[in-house]
Formats: sequence, C-alpha cells, structure tokens
Amino acid sequence: MNASDRWDSLIQQSVQNLWPETDWRLIKCQMRQESAFNPRAVSPCGAIGLMQIMPATGESLGLSKNMLFIPEENIKAGIIYLKRQYDRFPEIPDYRERLKFALASYNGGRGYINQAVALARKEDALWQTWEGVKPYLAKKDCMIGGKHPDHRQIIAYVARIWEDYLRLLPPAYDGAKQENKS
Repeated sequence: MNASDRWDSLIQQSVQNLWPETDWRLIKCQMRQESAFNPRAVSPCGAIGLMQIMPATGESLGLSKNMLFIPEENIKAGIIYLKRQYDRFPEIPDYRERLKFALASYNGGRGYINQAVALARKEDALWQTWEGVKPYLAKKDCMIGGKHPDHRQIIAYVARIWEDYLRLLPPAYDGAKQENKS
C-alpha cells in the first residue's frame, strides 16, 4: 500500500460518521496538501498532524496538543473543522462553490474570506463563486486587525486541492455527492 492510500479507510469511515454528504476523496486531497500524509507533520506555525490542526482549534474540539498526533483524532478534527467552515457559508448556494469557500477559510481564516465576500458584494461582483471572490483577497481593503491575508497562498491552496480532487474523480462524476438544492 502506498502512502497516499494508507489513510483511505479511516477517511471514509470518518466522513461517513461526521459529514456523509461530502466526498471522502476531497478530504484525502486536503490531507495530501496539508501534510503529504505525514501524521507527525508540524508546520512552522505549529499546525499538527495529517490535517494540520492548530492547537487552539484542537482545544476548541476537545483535543489536547498530544491528541492531535493521533491520526484518527486528527482526521476527525479536520473534517469537523472543514464542515464548520462549510456550514458558515449558507449564502453560497452551490455545493462545490461552498466547498471552495470552506477550504479557503480552513487555510486562511474565515475572517479574511468573509471580508473578501463583503468587498465583492459591495462591487456587485460574482460574490457567490470562488472565482468571483478570490481576487478580492488581494485588495488593500481586505484586512483583519490591520493584517492582509496571504492571498496567493490561500488561492493556490484551494486550486491545488480542487485540481487534485478532480483528478481522483471517475469519468462522468459530477464532483459532488450532494446536488445544489436551490
């Protein structure tokens, strides 16, 4: 079994239990981006494990820093956290677009993404699509607490995961388990 397949069954089980409406392969692609499937990974900013969970985020989910090194706990935490980001964008009706906003929030912080959405709305841009909002991350007015987002990194993060995800899909798969209900 190669490293990229090692966690498949655990991801599948966790997604089925925590967020069955989504495709487990998206989480696999996010894991590849976050840690290259290394359960001992620690980023320069302190994010831990397969899904690169920050200790404060882990604590908010009831996990100690040491528990974040346990693959099962880390994967569950990552899925729960991504789903929280997804659930906080009810104004984005398209399932796939909403997933992109959730990934961007997971990576760069929801505050920056909310700010970019607000700027796009103000200019009557396509604010319910990731393509329409992502340029606003680079605007001088997109800041939280006087800080600008690392817009290039956030945009590249979403693009790499999404491209990887589309490569994993079988031909003729629409890319989502759940269809747009609007």
